[in-house]
Parts: sequence; C-alpha cells; structure tokens
Amino acid sequence: MAKRVKGDNGGMVNNELHTLFVDRISQLPDHLIYHIFSFLPTVYIVRMSLIAKRWRHLWLSTPFLYFEDFCNITFDKKVKKQDMVLNFPTNFFRCRELCMKIQDPLIVSFKCDTTYSFASSGIATRQIDEWLSFAVQNKVKELDLHVKQYRLPQSVRSASSLTVLKLSEVKLVVPFPPTFPSLKVLSLMCVDSDNKSLQNLISGCPVIEELFLSGSSLGYLDFTVSGTLRSLSLSRVDLTDQWLDGLISGLPILERLTLKCYKLKNICICSNSLKFLSIVSLKSIEAVLRTPNLVWLKFACGSDCSIILVEAPNLLEANLYFAYRYMDETSYSALVRLLSNLNFLKKMMLSILKEEVLIFPETIRKKCSSPLSNLKHLKVNSYNRLTKSAELRDSLLWCAPSVETLEIS
Repeated sequence: MAKRVKGDNGGMVNNELHTLFVDRISQLPDHLIYHIFSFLPTVYIVRMSLIAKRWRHLWLSTPFLYFEDFCNITFDKKVKKQDMVLNFPTNFFRCRELCMKIQDPLIVSFKCDTTYSFASSGIATRQIDEWLSFAVQNKVKELDLHVKQYRLPQSVRSASSLTVLKLSEVKLVVPFPPTFPSLKVLSLMCVDSDNKSLQNLISGCPVIEELFLSGSSLGYLDFTVSGTLRSLSLSRVDLTDQWLDGLISGLPILERLTLKCYKLKNICICSNSLKFLSIVSLKSIEAVLRTPNLVWLKFACGSDCSIILVEAPNLLEANLYFAYRYMDETSYSALVRLLSNLNFLKKMMLSILKEEVLIFPETIRKKCSSPLSNLKHLKVNSYNRLTKSAELRDSLLWCAPSVETLEIS
C-alpha cells in the first residue's frame, strides 16, 4: 500500500516514489509458501513474484507445477492463447534450469490441464514430451495430465517415482507392463485405449490402492488387479455381471466400491471387507449384497422393476434415489418390496423426481405392511417443487411409523 509523507513544501508526496508494499506472505516460512503454491496455477506464482520479494526465488524451486489454459488472463490480441499454453511451460523450465545453481529439487506434483488438442502438431507433442521428461527426471510423485489425444510417452511409463497417476482424454498405448512399484492411485478418464493396454498398465501397479475408470473407449472391461486395492470406481464403462462378480471376489481388502454402469442387470456382490457401496443404474437392475461389514449404501435406479436384497447387519445408513416418472399399482408394490428389504435400517435418505413416487395409494396401504417399520430417521429430497406436502407426509408416516425425525425438502 502507499504511505503518504509530508514534503518540505508542505505538500503530500509519495515516499520512495513513495510506495511501500507490505508483503505479509513473504514473512511466512518456505514450507507454508510452497503449500500455497500447490493450489495455484504456476503462471500466477510467477506473476506474484513481481510484487512478493521472497517469491522471486521460491517460484524457481517450487515442487508443485500446474499449467493450464490461462482462462482468467487476457493477452494482447496478437498473442494466441494456444501458443501461450505451450510456450509458457517451455520457457518456465528453461528459466528454472538456467537459474538453479544447485541440483534441481524434486517435483512433488505436475499437472497439465488444457482443453486444446495438439495431436496434429509434432512440435507441440515434442514440447509436452520435454515437460514430462523434466518432471520424471526430477522424481515426480504425482502426475495429472489432461491433453486431448496426446500419446503418453515412454518416459512416463517408466517413472518409478510415481505414486499418483491421473490421465484424462489422452491416447494410451501400453505394449508391455510399465514399472510403477510405488503407484497407489490410478485414474483414467475418457482415455483412448484398448483392453490389452489397460491390463498391461494395471499389471505394472503391484501396490495399487485406488483405481478410477470413467468413460473410456475400452469396450467391455476385462482386467485383473492387485489384491492391495482398497477403492474401485467404475463409471460409464461397459462390463458384464459375471466379470464384475469375479473381480470383486478377488479383492480381499476392498473397502469402497462405486458403480455407475448402465448395462448392469443382475449382480451379486460378496465381500467381507466392503464398507461403502454406491450403485447407479438408469435401467432395471437386480442386486444381491452379501456384505457383513457394509456401513453406507447408495442405490440409484431409474426403473421400478429394480430389486435389491441386502445382507448387511452393520449397515448404518442408506441413500436411495428413485428416478421414476410414472407409477401404477404394480410400481408401488415393487417399491414396497424394495424398501422392505431394508427394514432393519435406522437411518435413510430418499431422493425423488416426483413426490407422487412416495405417496402410496390406499389400496397399497391396506394390503401391504409398512416397509420401514424400524426406521427412526428419514430425510426426503424432491428435485421438483412440492405441491402435496401433507399427502406426502401422511404417506411417509405410514411407510415408517416409528420414525422420530422426518425432514422433507
């Protein structure tokens, strides 16, 4: 901020061009400044070095590198933003190599997130290859790469220092298993690959703990994974019920499972270790859960023909999402049966598109027993405005007559 001082002529002038900048951030210890760096795109760190004295040295040695599309930065009209996306990291690494007098420090995290595709440019591809080679040489631990149709180079596939690898929209060709002895987290989002490359990649991760696959062009999944896996998420991918059942049975310490696969029909999940389970299906699905240590369940379905049978004595809470749009007596009867299979629960959340889904007609109430007679806490969320709140509340009290807290929103 500017400090006003009184000049000899009695006027107000600026001290030292009369500007003093109070650089409070620079007073922080190095490790805290580096921690701040970990949340910022690298371009902002470089720009801040112009006004924060300590940053002028620290930006050169930051272990956190994050390059993106400069979404909030305006350039001269003559400058193409796409060119800057490529040139800034290249110039940054050159400056870092020239200015560091000692051995370059290790890189904890390298992230590149761009919406541009450089697949048709050999020059651009070589530049990105050089960035990644620099990161690998400096023992990068976490690599997060989102570059459309960029082919992952050999340098990354041999990066033994990696503990986290996240790839999005890249082209993945893995002719043989890589060397990832320390990799614990693998995330593949919309990658262009094949089952052989996927199997080879996963085979090179002997201590993997978390695996996320989403929206890939792999066809039907067919891979095996190390028994060290604790968390598995499969979203918008093709798989068979039989393959899934076999995969889960071979994971003795799996604790978290997320399935968002619309071709699932009839699954049986048997796991003594599973604690958190999420199943999302837009179509009819039959699910049998034999999970004695399960404590949290999410089940979302778009068909009133769905059935879920649960053997989970330690289950504490279930979140159910019903995307039903039309209900008849058959639909209500099926819903009562589904809820009855969770009658042992004490806490539940129900989410609906239409309030009519949970307004059970009198004919159903007369011929069916209350499906949630042991429930104590119930929360209902409607994604559309409620117009029959009194009828809905009355129906819910029939559905869960022992409820102590009822919240409707």
